[in-house]
Amino acid sequence: MQNRLTSFRKKSDLNRFRMAPRAFWPFWVYRMYDSYHLAQRAADLWKQIVGVPNMEAVVNKPDILSFFIASKIPVSESIRQELLELDGVSYRLHREIELLESFDRVRCKHCQTVIARRSDMLVMSSDGPLGAYVNPHGYVHEIMTFYKANDIALRGRPVLKDSWFPGYAWTIANCATCETQLGWLFTAANKKLKPSSFWAVRSSQVADDMR
Repeated sequence: MQNRLTSFRKKSDLNRFRMAPRAFWPFWVYRMYDSYHLAQRAADLWKQIVGVPNMEAVVNKPDILSFFIASKIPVSESIRQELLELDGVSYRLHREIELLESFDRVRCKHCQTVIARRSDMLVMSSDGPLGAYVNPHGYVHEIMTFYKANDIALRGRPVLKDSWFPGYAWTIANCATCETQLGWLFTAANKKLKPSSFWAVRSSQVADDMR
């Protein structure tokens, strides 16, 4: 009987030991800084909000994933620079998750007019919704593409020459409120092309606040 009681106490003590936390902080605190957990969360958000490209191939490489998202996430140039300069993979992923969760509106950098919404985002490339293009004068323009845009005024006529998108003519697009050049409207010269038109907004003219 004594042996059974002793055995029962040992098992109870062992169970209590197994249930006790093995570190000072609870498990969920450590997950907040677990780069692999954060990478999976960021990849899931990217799939939900942006769609392409698929991040599954790099989800087990948090450092590569964090830099890839930083280079492709549709944000202003200053926010992108902030992401790239962050020291630490987990800190960068935390910030990217925060940006993806809050991304809703695109505003003019100069007057804060809302010119587009996340739901209007158009992915024109397998690399994602952001692309860098060079004009004939050698200037590089980083652009986001959208199905629709608001409060934008067109200047001039559509031009097919030097278009970044074959079969589409471009027209200069200015903010209707402050007249800053925000980007271009691309319209299909061939009725068979889809979409028939879309907007390209320069990330350099986008406000940091995208809520």
